[in-house]
Amino acid sequence: MMKNNTVLIIEDNKKCRKLLRTLLELEEYHVLEAADAENGISLIQKEKPALILMDIKLPGADGLEAAQRIKNDPVLKEIPIVAVTAYAMNNDKEKALTHGCDGYLTKPISIMSFLDTVTGFVKKKDPTKRRFRKSHKSRILIIDDDPRNVKLLMGKLPDKYEIITAYNGEDGLEKTYKEFPDLILLDIMMPGMDGYEVTGRLKNNPDTRDIPIILITALDGTDDKIRGLNVGADEFLSKPIDTAELQARVQSLLRLKTYHEQLITRTQSQQAFMTPDRYDESEEKLDDFPMIVLIEDSALDAKLILACLDGLPYQIRTFGNGKDAVAFVQKEQADIVLLDLNLPDMDGFEFLDNLRKTEHNKNTQVVVITGSDDHESKLRSIELGTDDFLLKPVDREEIRARTNALIRKKAYLDQLNDRFETALNAAITDRLTMLYNHTYFKHFLEREIKRSHRQNHPLALIMIDVDNFKKYNDTRGHLAGDRVLQQTSRIVRDNIREIDLAARYGGEEFAIVLPHIDMKDALAVAERVRKAIAAHAFPREAPFPPDKVTVSMGVAFSPTDAASVEELIKKADQQLYRAKDEGKNCVCTTEHLSLAEDKK
Repeated sequence: MMKNNTVLIIEDNKKCRKLLRTLLELEEYHVLEAADAENGISLIQKEKPALILMDIKLPGADGLEAAQRIKNDPVLKEIPIVAVTAYAMNNDKEKALTHGCDGYLTKPISIMSFLDTVTGFVKKKDPTKRRFRKSHKSRILIIDDDPRNVKLLMGKLPDKYEIITAYNGEDGLEKTYKEFPDLILLDIMMPGMDGYEVTGRLKNNPDTRDIPIILITALDGTDDKIRGLNVGADEFLSKPIDTAELQARVQSLLRLKTYHEQLITRTQSQQAFMTPDRYDESEEKLDDFPMIVLIEDSALDAKLILACLDGLPYQIRTFGNGKDAVAFVQKEQADIVLLDLNLPDMDGFEFLDNLRKTEHNKNTQVVVITGSDDHESKLRSIELGTDDFLLKPVDREEIRARTNALIRKKAYLDQLNDRFETALNAAITDRLTMLYNHTYFKHFLEREIKRSHRQNHPLALIMIDVDNFKKYNDTRGHLAGDRVLQQTSRIVRDNIREIDLAARYGGEEFAIVLPHIDMKDALAVAERVRKAIAAHAFPREAPFPPDKVTVSMGVAFSPTDAASVEELIKKADQQLYRAKDEGKNCVCTTEHLSLAEDKK
């Protein structure tokens, strides 16, 4: 049995062994040491460490020969080996990998990246020890070759994020493939593989292309920004980095990533239940070109901006004042608004306030275009939800690249917020409650659990049962019971997030799947639903004695409680039965019991 926290160092140099041991013990690894290959292999056979760090140049049998012997042993072959050498030749890395090594480090050891490399190999070979956060934090990967820049960026980000670091492009790619961060802050100017190449590789990989990337650089040239946007970067920030702007951009992109993932999951799940003809009918009609609204009081500036956008497949409406623009967006949907802050009848901030009040424009992307590099105005624009900020005179290629990127972003948000609310079909919907049905619920839950495990995100499942429902059905009739189920389903739907999924599990049972949520927040959702049902005024002919409808609820979590669909449902059901035994009208989990405050 492999010992998950043990690392074996096979190294004949005492000073090097001491350095490696000290670094490993700082992270609470259990360290074993050997000065030659023979003693090292004996320790491996006896102790079964989680990782082997082995010098290539050893007395007697060298490290490459020892690695080959270990990999030829059926009992030991799964233990990862990282080759370490002080005399790196051009083909040494290839030799090490050919002889069975899983990784390669050169001396002197880079203290900054050494522990990350070790942890990565231990995690890779031992998924049961993968760190799970009960309190979910979005993971941000910072890739920069200058440790001072990494430290500076870490200081600008709040504690609600988990930070991962890499100090070159190759290490950044490896960290991305192992950790699947939620967002990447990437320096452009790095030795070897620069930020453009890293971005291109990640955006061309189906497994990583949806991870948002913010390119960060000291370069001022517009060509550099355009190149970054064209290789797929989602944002581009110039040094020195403003803290408020960085935090706003990070939060916006993380929110978009969550929406996009839910869109993909629901699209894939629904396709599995639709015949090709039925799915084709639910596809969006794209007869109309996206709408761009340009609000600019300077006729010359408006003409220049229109010339920059000439040839793009968009409709463009131009307004010289805020009042006419407000009247237009109150009636029509805009995909992008290009907004001058200095308007003759109102400032741009007042227009933004009016725009956000229109429900059909809640996802409209706003680009502020101004002739003044006013830091305060820029921050205020970001706080009010603008999506970009450009200085006059605008560069033709930059505004075209940014416009195309924002059109794609708008499409993602629209598809999530609108399409799936209106295009549900009978194959996946419970006709009585208009929630998702049992079959679709299980299909969706299976996909979410797999993604939860892959990305190390917590997932909650709430099972709900209407108390005393059989008794009510037997005395009041099934039509009255149906009305209770319909209204209960509406209450459930109104009290969850748009990324959550509510379903009728069967009979008087409901289920809620909550992705990206920790225990505290999941319990808050369950309590909100329970209280809303208990407080709801059901029809006069439909009340339960004593004149109210209540529900019992059980909550379980993946991966802490279960790693499969059936096991997670079983655990949530167990807590639901416990809630019934506790007197009903309450919420139970494996670690928590929440009795109704109004329960008598």
